[in-house]
Amino acid sequence: MVVPVLQVIGYQNSGKTTVMGHLLKKAAAHGIKAGTIKHHGHGGAPDYADSEKDSSRHFQAGATISTVEGEGAVIIESESGLTDLENLLTFYRTLPLHVILVEGYKKESYSKIVVIRQQEDTALLDQCTHIKAVISAVPIDRPDLAVFDYQDVTAYTEWFRNWLKEA
Repeated sequence: MVVPVLQVIGYQNSGKTTVMGHLLKKAAAHGIKAGTIKHHGHGGAPDYADSEKDSSRHFQAGATISTVEGEGAVIIESESGLTDLENLLTFYRTLPLHVILVEGYKKESYSKIVVIRQQEDTALLDQCTHIKAVISAVPIDRPDLAVFDYQDVTAYTEWFRNWLKEA
């Protein structure tokens, strides 16, 4: 069985890490083992584990393993004690996971949730591929996609659980 991959993408400060946290809590509550990979796309190497950093927030939210990568540095945090996405996924697929959640890597071709904070962010809907759902703080008219209000955590986490059953 191939472990399904779901990306959560959006611009900086769009709420990606918050969405990831909600998805991870839903997974953990249902016994789903999730691993996370976060792309550090802000320039420079990522900071090492710090309880306020996104990778630590993923781990604290229930990820079995969490990785952050940027400019060749990789930080892995795991309860059970690679420099590009494919290498990380190859490693992750050796682990007993049910799903791999990837924050970032907009140009990769895995199933995606796009997080929209403001109207100009909607350009991502035309620039990216494999979009399955949109979580937005602004109205979106895309009948071809599952669209959720950013505040409706229950709806989009249930969508995630159903997506996982079908993946």
